[in-house]
Amino acid sequence: MDSALERIRVLVVDDHPMWCGAVARDLEEAGTTVVGTAGDGAKALRIAPAARPTLAVVDLHLPDMSGVELIAGLAELPDPPHVLVLSASGEGDDVLAAVKAGATGYLVKSADREQLLDAVRRVDAGEAVYTPGLAGLVLG
Repeated sequence: MDSALERIRVLVVDDHPMWCGAVARDLEEAGTTVVGTAGDGAKALRIAPAARPTLAVVDLHLPDMSGVELIAGLAELPDPPHVLVLSASGEGDDVLAAVKAGATGYLVKSADREQLLDAVRRVDAGEAVYTPGLAGLVLG
């Protein structure tokens, strides 16, 4: 087990149950503690205060609110988690909106398991992490 991953408490938010479950399973198998999963933003905001995640893995396209709205809501918590966006979209506007709302990292869903685990470690530590090709967008 990776000691950096073992101390991370993750909330996974994605409206596709199989995707949400697979991400949660991969993270748990790697040693993180998945403190909750949610298929929509309202549930994520409802459970986050008690679950106290250190990191939220958030999809941008949710049925009840945008992932950007969820990120902004999580940022208002007394002890807000770092946020890693995991989205099918690599569009510049989506990336910039997520970063402006408070996301520390952004991966597209084509990332593999090792890229996800590396991003989780680094974003939880406060490092900015972006899918290759998107970093220039944010820095520009």
